[in-house]
Formats: sequence, structure tokens, C-alpha cells
Amino acid sequence: MLSFSSFVFSWRMRLSKLKHHKLAVSLGGIILLFAIIMGPPCYEESWLDPFSTLNVANRELHPHSITMIGLLNSDDPFHPYYYANKGKISELMHNLQRSTPLSSSEIPANTLDNLKIEYFTLHRASSKYHDEEDYALQYYPDKGIVRFGQQLFRVNEATIYTFTQISTGMTPGWWQ
Repeated sequence: MLSFSSFVFSWRMRLSKLKHHKLAVSLGGIILLFAIIMGPPCYEESWLDPFSTLNVANRELHPHSITMIGLLNSDDPFHPYYYANKGKISELMHNLQRSTPLSSSEIPANTLDNLKIEYFTLHRASSKYHDEEDYALQYYPDKGIVRFGQQLFRVNEATIYTFTQISTGMTPGWWQ
């Protein structure tokens, strides 16, 4: 077994060989530092993620840019709620990427009129890449359907479970 002093000595000998390659080592360090600093902001933006969420390009509705979710329940519209757990919100947005669009012929007329609706507001905070914006999303929990814009989508079991977790973990009030 190596002692600590022999371990340090062996690494000093290995690093001493890099004296002759100062330019390469410093350039590699600068590139590594640049990647560490710029990696997370670049990953959060859409040009590294080619998918779309709810038929909207990720440069508009990127899963990591949604920071809060608001909720108005159709049973009690005078008591709003909000949710700010970014991990769970990101999970919901990734699950919404797997939703399938529905045509008007797949859902008979007036079937969604008398159902319970949860009105969600997806809040995108402002950053250097985009402005602050809110997106409206209607969720029909009885049918497992989401309305975003003018289009309906069927969501999978993971999305329904995430909606349930978010709905139960919400804080009364609205974000500031």
C-alpha cells in the first residue's frame, strides 16, 4: 500500500512532465473553465435540445425555463395556488414532451364541456435569452387530456402522476 508521501511524490513527478507543455495545459484549463461556466446556461436553452413540447419549439417553451406553475381549480376559482419546485416542474415539462396530439374527430363535441378543469399557468422567468411570459394550460383530470393553445393532447400515466403530485404540493396564493 502506498503512503501519502509516496502518492504525493508520484503525482509531483507526473506533473513535472507538464512543465514543457505550458501552452497546451493552460489552453486546456481555459477551455475546461469556459465549459464549466457556460455549460449550465447553454443546456437550459433550446438550441441544445431539438425536441418540442406540446407542438411548440423548445426555444419558446423549454422545460428548464419554466420556473413556476400557477393553478386555478374550476371548483374553487377564487383561491389560486402556485408551485415552485423546479425539479418537479422540469419533470412535468419532459413528460409533456411525450404527449400525443388529438384530432377533433377523436373527441366527440361537448364531451369536455361538463368536466372538471384545472387551469395551469406555466411561468417562464426572464433571462438573457427570452422575456418573461406566462402560458395557459388546461388539464382535464378525468380524461387525461391537456389543452394547450387551440390543440388537445393525450398525456401518459407519468404526466398524470406528476400533475397529481404538483396539485397536492401547491402553496396557497400567487407568486410575487
